[in-house]
Amino acid sequence: MRRPKLRRCSALSGVVAVIALCTVTPALPVRAVVGGSSALGNAVVVRIESGRTVCSGALWTPRIVVTAAHCVVSTDGTVTTDSMKIYAPGVNVSTNPQSVTQSAILTVDGWRRMGDFSQPDDIAFVILSSDLLGGSITRLATTDEVSRWSSEGRMVTFLGYGRTTPTSTSSATPNLIEQPLRSTFRFDFPGSFVGVQTSTTGICSGDSGGPVVTQVGREVVLIGVNSAASGPCQASSSPSMTGFIASAFPALVTKALELTGQSPQPVATTGTATPVSSTSATLSGTVNANGAVTQASFEYSRLPDLSSLDGTVLAGEVMGSETATLSATTPELQAGTTYYWRLMATSATSATAGAIQSFTTPIFKKGATLTTKILARRLTLNQDAGSQIVVAPLVRSRSLCTFNTRTNRLEFRQAGICQARITATIGSVATTSTYTLVIK
Repeated sequence: MRRPKLRRCSALSGVVAVIALCTVTPALPVRAVVGGSSALGNAVVVRIESGRTVCSGALWTPRIVVTAAHCVVSTDGTVTTDSMKIYAPGVNVSTNPQSVTQSAILTVDGWRRMGDFSQPDDIAFVILSSDLLGGSITRLATTDEVSRWSSEGRMVTFLGYGRTTPTSTSSATPNLIEQPLRSTFRFDFPGSFVGVQTSTTGICSGDSGGPVVTQVGREVVLIGVNSAASGPCQASSSPSMTGFIASAFPALVTKALELTGQSPQPVATTGTATPVSSTSATLSGTVNANGAVTQASFEYSRLPDLSSLDGTVLAGEVMGSETATLSATTPELQAGTTYYWRLMATSATSATAGAIQSFTTPIFKKGATLTTKILARRLTLNQDAGSQIVVAPLVRSRSLCTFNTRTNRLEFRQAGICQARITATIGSVATTSTYTLVIK
């Protein structure tokens, strides 16, 4: 794990021939983000000024702004000690001039700016001297999420206070564009991601450090920050931008939270869905609260990216530093449907998402017969070589389904809803539950 550094950095190798996006021109109220639209009032993006340099940033918490390292580190590796101006999120800085300054800056150990070019680990966490209120970022995207979204070409939002053309000045108001992530990347930059640009649409000087966000259900999720770009402000046969994923730098994340008096982020690990009936599923996972009071919940959706939720089930409250195992059962689900789900851990200052898993609610065919082992597999019941499964349809369901003790099979006679009591014994532990089995 890289060690966070508060003040001075030294040399780091690896240069990319895409131009860094900070600008040293004075701010005038012109449109920013080439081909973009107004983001005035957006609660994610902030403008950063350091001397004559203008950059953008993401307001993660009221005391933490995430930006590009090249906005705050010189070519000799010196982290700026000059007083910076960080404005309230989404404001017109010409009419809302109030700003705060930094109290510390965290970068990757050994980072220094390579002239006008970008290089690996171009990310910084700026600790503010006082709160900037009104931010809307719910949590940081996980690296697994960003990888999946890149493979899918997910449309995401790029924001900044930068230029609208190579010759214009930076903007007093923020703007945004919606562009897809790209799955291919020709540079081996750990913790990086790539966004698509065109010759007429993209980010430009002054957008360095600007947030890249996406909506997941009710959450505003920070993917990372802009680092460098080719096209529309730099000629390129394949216009794109390079950014860095905030959660890919856990040492910086943890140190930033500690410096602002917050506990480290809770850790959520999605477990298994077992058992799964035709209309419900029992979900499990683990949460380590890392000392903060944390609310755990399961989210599920028919959409693979959970961008629109079918429901949320509370799993409980977790405290302390021990890892807790949690489970909860969903309410009514649709039979024969694939659901995607994950465990969420939310504290007062941050939220962490576990990996997305999936399950499919089974439908059973009229006239079919299933052995207890096959039935257990369809319901994803835990079983081993020595496990025993006993099936007993409820009296009111026996016209629909019966259990043949001679063949040890469950028979589905009629279309409808079969209610069956199933006892699963593993070792010396027996668990009995009633299951809903939809027959068509």
